[in-house]
Amino acid sequence: MRASYQPSSFPLDTAASPAVREAIRRLAEEASMIVWEADADGCCTYLNPDAAQAFSSPRELHINDWFSHIHPEDAPAAIQSILEARRTRRQYRLEYRISCRNGSTRWISDTGAPRLDAQGKLLGYLGTLLDVTENHEVRARLMRSEIEHRLLTENARDLISYSDASNIYVYASPSHKDTLGYELHELVGTHLYDYIHPDDVAAEPPGPRSKRRGLVNIRFRHKKGHWVWLGASTRTVRDPQSGAKMGIVAIARDITTQLEAGKELARREERFRSLTTLSSDWYWETDARIRFSFFSEGIYQRLGQRTTELLGSSFEEHIADPKAAGFIVCAESVAARKPFHDLIYPVWSLTKPGDIRFLRISGEPFSEDGVFCGYRGVSRDVTHEVRTANALEQLATRDTLTKLPNRELLQRRLRQWLEERRPDAQLAVFFIDLDNFKEVNDSLGHAAGDALLKNIAARLRRCIRPSDTVARLGGDEFVVLAECRYGDTSAMRLGEKLCRALDPPAMIEGHEVRACASIGISMFPQDGETSDVLLQNADTALYRAKAAGGNCFRFYTPDMSAESRTRMMRHAALRHALDRNEFVVYYQPRVDLKTSRLTGVEALLRWTHPQLGEVSPVDFIPLAEESGLIDSITDWVLRRATQQVQEWTLRHGRPFTVSVNLSARQLRNEKILASVRQALRASGLHPGQLELELTESALMEDADTAAILLKELKRHGLRLSVDDFGTGYSSLAYLRRFPLDCLKLDRSFLLQNHSDEVSPWKLAEAVINLAHTLGLSVVAEGVESEEHLAFLRTTSCDEIQGSCISAPMPPEDMERLLCSTHSEQLLA
Repeated sequence: MRASYQPSSFPLDTAASPAVREAIRRLAEEASMIVWEADADGCCTYLNPDAAQAFSSPRELHINDWFSHIHPEDAPAAIQSILEARRTRRQYRLEYRISCRNGSTRWISDTGAPRLDAQGKLLGYLGTLLDVTENHEVRARLMRSEIEHRLLTENARDLISYSDASNIYVYASPSHKDTLGYELHELVGTHLYDYIHPDDVAAEPPGPRSKRRGLVNIRFRHKKGHWVWLGASTRTVRDPQSGAKMGIVAIARDITTQLEAGKELARREERFRSLTTLSSDWYWETDARIRFSFFSEGIYQRLGQRTTELLGSSFEEHIADPKAAGFIVCAESVAARKPFHDLIYPVWSLTKPGDIRFLRISGEPFSEDGVFCGYRGVSRDVTHEVRTANALEQLATRDTLTKLPNRELLQRRLRQWLEERRPDAQLAVFFIDLDNFKEVNDSLGHAAGDALLKNIAARLRRCIRPSDTVARLGGDEFVVLAECRYGDTSAMRLGEKLCRALDPPAMIEGHEVRACASIGISMFPQDGETSDVLLQNADTALYRAKAAGGNCFRFYTPDMSAESRTRMMRHAALRHALDRNEFVVYYQPRVDLKTSRLTGVEALLRWTHPQLGEVSPVDFIPLAEESGLIDSITDWVLRRATQQVQEWTLRHGRPFTVSVNLSARQLRNEKILASVRQALRASGLHPGQLELELTESALMEDADTAAILLKELKRHGLRLSVDDFGTGYSSLAYLRRFPLDCLKLDRSFLLQNHSDEVSPWKLAEAVINLAHTLGLSVVAEGVESEEHLAFLRTTSCDEIQGSCISAPMPPEDMERLLCSTHSEQLLA
């Protein structure tokens, strides 16, 4: 029941649903304008169409719901003003900030007015909420600009002044006193031209001035009577409508010293013209035969080459690559007696035999009395810049580990082949993915994984022709482009060759590692005519090869696209599943093996889509991890599960534990910390009743990062368990580096067939005992039969979970189980 609006009181909790609160939050953070109308009780009766989309009915929104989003610093005054206006039935208009979840703020203009009937009775209020953040920012920038302008003019050494249309001083900066001796008040109100030398005033060109003038030199009378040379730049300010002159802005500085220095520079300008017009590290000249006749000392300072070693030599004697584009242009220019600029080419070093340096060279011919005398110019050593540019090109187009072409260069070559192909040419695209690379990384480390990737790259190079391309896309993914003269037949032979090349084991750090691969093949033109389509279809075929068990290749067929489309449909539908309430949390009981009492539940997510039906977690959880939706989904599961278990705890008078699964992705960032804190705070559940489950592979993917995050979670009082133990790394000693409380024994220990030599049950019993030795409790998963139950009762296992107790069930079924006396002795 929504609370009634009381205009004289502080805003009440309107008990809005979480969905409505979230919709209001989105409006507060995103809406640019909200037009609203409310009745006398404060319930909205109208919202403008854009705002109304967030609600099934405007009446879901109570005008007091908005108050919780006002910035804490603005809320008391803003809310008081609004309530006072409503109490006295007056209109109101005020501005305040809205707090956004990302930490930013928005400025809102809130306007409201009462609606009265003919008798003056209050019918309600109508109003608008406008985003005026930009206006506030503009005002703030304007204020900063004014402050900066004031600081600039008051602290600048240049003389800054403004005179009106009659050339009367209106403003002069304080620097006028330092340079000319005048105080501000002595200049303001006086005529500008009273201070300028009469000769300089007379030199003013007749007619109207231009809007802006360049730098002019004038003499200005100092307060003591002498003249000071100023370099001044002026700008005429005109009325934008009429064009009439409104005044002049001038910026000037004392140039007396510069003028004196200029006279000296003028005497030297001709002497150094050649050197100052060209940027150089060393200067050179040639004779008319284009043989070097002079070098400045810069060549020795830069390259360590003595000038005497170079005199008499020609350009050609030092060139390292006569086909270099820069040298060809240089030679052609010299032959035509034309200047050349900034040409780069390689030369041999005389001080380090075999070493190549890159030079940037500029030159121009010179003559005396019309007779060609040779060339003069400048050169610079740009070896470092050239090598850096080449390295950057390598980084942009080559994989740093294997030196193979990367995705960018692969796409470039594939598009080039498609554009330049012969009419009957056929091309095969091989998409290659190693089958067991993750296991190598997990067991031997990333250094071993890198060594394996370089080994694979070398094998792939040996399989292809020089005209073909092998590229690494990243991770353990490679692509081969090969022109196939006989179409599918040639592609099949190359596919078999690639599989044979990758099948033999490699020795990595003393370990024998088998590096087999799955390969997907698409063919041009039948499987696509663009680079993107060919790569996509080869990738699709790769998944079919993996599904076939790996270590094989598959050609793309059109039916594979249907599977890919199904995956895409699931991916698209998953993005809206939360908003459309398509998720449900099921709960599977956990039972104390000794007392047979229910101790807790595991929260398991289920998804039912209107068109796709029930989608298995095996299908949609990987999609959620790939798309990044796993964080928001887990956040929702945490809030729903903790709230539900807290309700059961209060209703049945005893605490229950709820375990929630985390993915490997969530151990790589700290979002889960905020989700856990918010869920516990919102539900009131004791932290010790929440258990987070993590798989072995998730823990070992980035063990250092995981250890830091788990310690932080443990600091909040949560329980941590490792799920599906026995399917991954399976090292209890290694897992001791993590602050774990519980080990969940994988169902495979119970479902495997017995052998004559080693019984999986004996192995399970050993794991249970070792876990207890390390201070971990043990939960057996997948307990499905009386035989399993009987075996576990002979061990020291703490808890069990499985279909022999109950399959996962929706909350209402779990509630009935808790209400029954059977829940006290589930195994009796």
